[in-house]
Amino acid sequence: MLSGSLLLLLLFWLISSNDVVPKSHINSADVISSQTILSHTLAELRSNSGRIELIFEQPQLDALLNVASYALPAAHFNGVISPYGVAINAQAPLLSSGRSVTVACLLLNESRQFAIINCRLGKLPLPGALANWILKQAVKRTVTTPADKQLLRLFASGQLTANRLVFIDENASPIELNLRNLSYTPAALRQEPLVLAPDIMFYLEKLKQLQQQYPAERRLAFFALNLLNTAQQRQPNNIANSQYHDATWALIVAFGSRRFIHYANSEVPANQVPSFRPVLLRGRHDLTLHFLYSAAIKLISSTQLSQQIGNLKEIMDAAEGGSGFSFVDLAADYAGIYFAEHIHSINAAKLKTMSITEFEAAVMPDIADLPEGLSEHQMQLQFGGYQGQAFKQTEQKIFDRLQQLALYH
Repeated sequence: MLSGSLLLLLLFWLISSNDVVPKSHINSADVISSQTILSHTLAELRSNSGRIELIFEQPQLDALLNVASYALPAAHFNGVISPYGVAINAQAPLLSSGRSVTVACLLLNESRQFAIINCRLGKLPLPGALANWILKQAVKRTVTTPADKQLLRLFASGQLTANRLVFIDENASPIELNLRNLSYTPAALRQEPLVLAPDIMFYLEKLKQLQQQYPAERRLAFFALNLLNTAQQRQPNNIANSQYHDATWALIVAFGSRRFIHYANSEVPANQVPSFRPVLLRGRHDLTLHFLYSAAIKLISSTQLSQQIGNLKEIMDAAEGGSGFSFVDLAADYAGIYFAEHIHSINAAKLKTMSITEFEAAVMPDIADLPEGLSEHQMQLQFGGYQGQAFKQTEQKIFDRLQQLALYH
């Protein structure tokens, strides 16, 4: 027992250090660049031309890693592309120990195959064979077949040319990326196992009937209130948690995007989802989408990741020519996340007596005094940037209002 404890203590000190995790820095250019890279990459992977070519240069890598560092604020990522290899570093706090752990890996083409040559976990060396095995298992557990094998083949084709990392497959079939539902559970992204919605089709049909019965109705609150009351009736005695969950997924699929059906219930093809007319939240369609998309991402991943994705969307909008950073949009994002997070805490007694107006006010906080349409320069000047004190104060104002929403008390 003593020797085992000493070994664990030695391992802890080998992999950890007192180094402080650097703060991430993000701007709209990073977010736009990352979106462009990802969009181009997905389009290239899906191409049926018979050839796939992906090229990454240092500015692109910097943008992607800056966004990753912002999306996972406890961690920090950086990397360098050089003729001698690609060096990737990740640093994160080690639990609540006050220490941090750093993973550093070198990737290059060796023996006609691009691969991880070696890694270090703190001071502890990790063989390249072990690191590559971990990478392969991660891809296989994340992506469905045959895309997992296609991606690994494409990765192995990597070459370093003139400070660029190039992946080329001259005999490629289109790669359709679909994430595995139950196996896609990285600890950094998920807080609990993904729960499917077996009764989603019942609630989608209910929504379709409501739209046919009330053709002029456009309020998300009307449909959400009806669906949640139906859920309570189907599973009474204050144990309607699973029915609330399935009703929430139906709202997301119907009025957010039918593509979410893959995560709600993978046994239901997207072409079986009825078509629905757009609906409004606080009189705006864009707030409906912010609310529902954020709720979906929370159900798929975690509160933290869903919030950061919402922030990244607003940072991108702050770029020149964009609609501007909107704390109103952010409030809708956070309200959707809060709804998904507290769906099991709904006050069933209040739900039965609420009007449509009262219900909307019970799930969406007041937005009248929240600024929007802000440029990146204004965000820096007025709020100290995206991590400034004024930004955090305005964000906290939204959080405080969410905690006062009547539906959950």
